[in-house]
Amino acid sequence: MLQELRAQNFALFHDVYVAFRPGFTAITGETGSGKSLLVNSLALLLGRKAEAFWIREGEREAVVECVFSLEDHQSIRKRLKERGLPYDEGLFIRRIICRDGRNRIYINDSPVTLRCLQEVTQGIVEVLSQREGLRLLKRSHHLPILDAFARVTPLREEYQRAYRRYMDLVRQRETLEKDQEERLRRMDYLAFQIRDIQEASPQIGEEEQLREKRNWLREGERLREALSQAALQLDGEETSATHVLRQVLSLISPLGHLNDSLGAEVTRLKEILLQLQESATVLQRLLSQVEVDPHELALVEERLDLLHRLKSRYGATIEDVLNYLKEAEEEYARLEALQASGEEIEGAIRDARGEVEELGRRLSGKRREGAREMEKKVEATLERLLMKDCRFEVVFDEREEPGLQGMESVSFFIRPNVGEEAKPLNRVASGGELSRITLAIHRVLSDIEGTPVLVLDEIDAGIGGVTAHRVGELLAELGNRYQVICVTHLPQVARHSHQQLVVEKTTMAGKTVTHIRELAPSEREEELRRMIGEVPPMEESGDGGDRRRAV
Repeated sequence: MLQELRAQNFALFHDVYVAFRPGFTAITGETGSGKSLLVNSLALLLGRKAEAFWIREGEREAVVECVFSLEDHQSIRKRLKERGLPYDEGLFIRRIICRDGRNRIYINDSPVTLRCLQEVTQGIVEVLSQREGLRLLKRSHHLPILDAFARVTPLREEYQRAYRRYMDLVRQRETLEKDQEERLRRMDYLAFQIRDIQEASPQIGEEEQLREKRNWLREGERLREALSQAALQLDGEETSATHVLRQVLSLISPLGHLNDSLGAEVTRLKEILLQLQESATVLQRLLSQVEVDPHELALVEERLDLLHRLKSRYGATIEDVLNYLKEAEEEYARLEALQASGEEIEGAIRDARGEVEELGRRLSGKRREGAREMEKKVEATLERLLMKDCRFEVVFDEREEPGLQGMESVSFFIRPNVGEEAKPLNRVASGGELSRITLAIHRVLSDIEGTPVLVLDEIDAGIGGVTAHRVGELLAELGNRYQVICVTHLPQVARHSHQQLVVEKTTMAGKTVTHIRELAPSEREEELRRMIGEVPPMEESGDGGDRRRAV
């Protein structure tokens, strides 16, 4: 249950704290006092998108927080545990709305995302407002309501899985039939591309090697002459560097022992001689590798042109070309498999269609059973709400083909008066009737869904008199099993509450401020008289004027 709610600098709330009690709580107050702000603040705590306009004028941020008891909420505890959030003490939610947009959300003092908040609080509170009545007028909402009452969600989900498998197969067959010619053209084109790349057999790193070889081949004669002369200059002629260096060493080597510096220099010159000889050997080896072969150069140029053509068609690099080849081969294999799977798909479609129809018949049967029971319970509740002659019907419309939601659609019909024909809810119900029908439907759904907290925002609009008393009795009855919080203008409804909160608007320091307080039993009588519109009698004032006194 909802135990506490606090709002600071939220709209007209400066600092409001409310302690809720079990049962039925009525929230009353003058029109425009801010009663629905409680509902809005609670909606924020359940995951509604935060907007800066909720922040009180002149303040930088607004804070809204609440505490839920989790004594009977194992599902909420499980959700908290799965997300690594504390879950032993209860559910404490805080939302901070900032003008700069840096809003924050905390669950049990741990920061969370808006999506996490919505997932954790799902199903803990149901908010029912006047807009819910309008939602009930939309036919698209009728089937989900019936399914919730008939408890067919697992069967419906099984049916939907079978239907999706069936439709996937149908789409595959349509693809085969519709795109047969296009698929064959695509396979021919892919086959050409695959052959084109496979026959070229490009290799990663091949281009770099070919460019280097081309440079060698293009500069062959010049390179041979340069390498030959360089090798001779280093080692091979009487004037070569090594010849001269040997002569130098022959002169100074015998005298190296006479001086350490001279000896060191002899050693260094011997090392240089060895390096020059090694360089001459390397140049001779390179010279032997140089080819002057115009035919070989033509082959290298042709190969480089081929690789360039592949890149212009299939990718910026050879690696991209090879990746394209892999993708083309995979696509060709898929299309080839589709081509061969026509007969297999036909058999699979027949089997899948049979499964869908069998599950659809079972689902339809359960829905019809639930519809008859729902009609009786809604009518019984409507009778309590002084709509004794009203008949509520769930009308089935059979589909020619199965759909995602089943073999049929449904509509809610009512017959408000004896002798009239039942008509769709959106064509018959008045405001007061729609409020009572909405409440009746949620009354019967409460037995099924068991939502722990039900919040009603002026759902009693359009009714009054004895009917309002009956609505109050019904809410008190619901309050014996669940926590019901109702914003109401009707004293007939409020008098049945187990707890009554009054919302009052005052002016402080030039600003409007809304306060909420719980009424004591004696105060409740005075508030109920105010709601009735009872005018206090006139009595003499001390200064000779008149003043009103409540009785």
